[in-house]
Amino acid sequence: MPKRYRNVFLARIKHLNVVTAMLVAYDIIAIVLSYFSALLLRFDFHYMEIPVEYMNPFRRFIPVYVALCIVIFAVLRLYRSIWRFASYDELLRVIEATIITGGLHIFLISAFFGRMPVSYFMMGITLQFVFTIGVRFAYRFIILLRSNNSSRNKTENVMVIGMHSIIGTT
Repeated sequence: MPKRYRNVFLARIKHLNVVTAMLVAYDIIAIVLSYFSALLLRFDFHYMEIPVEYMNPFRRFIPVYVALCIVIFAVLRLYRSIWRFASYDELLRVIEATIITGGLHIFLISAFFGRMPVSYFMMGITLQFVFTIGVRFAYRFIILLRSNNSSRNKTENVMVIGMHSIIGTT
C-alpha cells in the first residue's frame, strides 16, 4: 500500500477511535443523567426530598449499571458504526440494548440494592433510550449538514425527465 493511502487509512482509524471514545463518554453521562433525572422527576425536581432509601441504592448501583451498559452496548455493536448513515438495523440494536439494560436495571437494583419507585424505572428507561438514540442521530445530522454546506458552494446541473400526458388527446 502506498504511503499516502496508508496515512489516510491511519488517520481515519484514529478519527474512528476518537469518535468511539467520545461516544462511550457521552453514554456514561447519558446513562447516569437519565436515571438521576428520573429520580428527580419522581420527586418534582426537589433533590432534598429524595428519600435516603432511594438515593443510597441509586448511588451504589449506578457505577455497576454504567459498566454493564457499556459492555452490552459494545456487544450489540453500538460503538462499531459511527452512524453516518443510520439504518433501521442500528435503531433496532438501540431498542434491543435499552430493553436488555432496562430489564437488568430493574432486576439487579431491586434484588441487590433496594426497591425503587416504578416511575423511576419507566422514566429512566425512556430517558436512556432518548439520550442514546438522540446523540447518534444528531451525529448523523451534523455530518449531513457539513456535507450539504460543502456541496452548496458547487454548481449543480439537474436534469428533469417527465412523462407527456396522452390523456384527452385524440
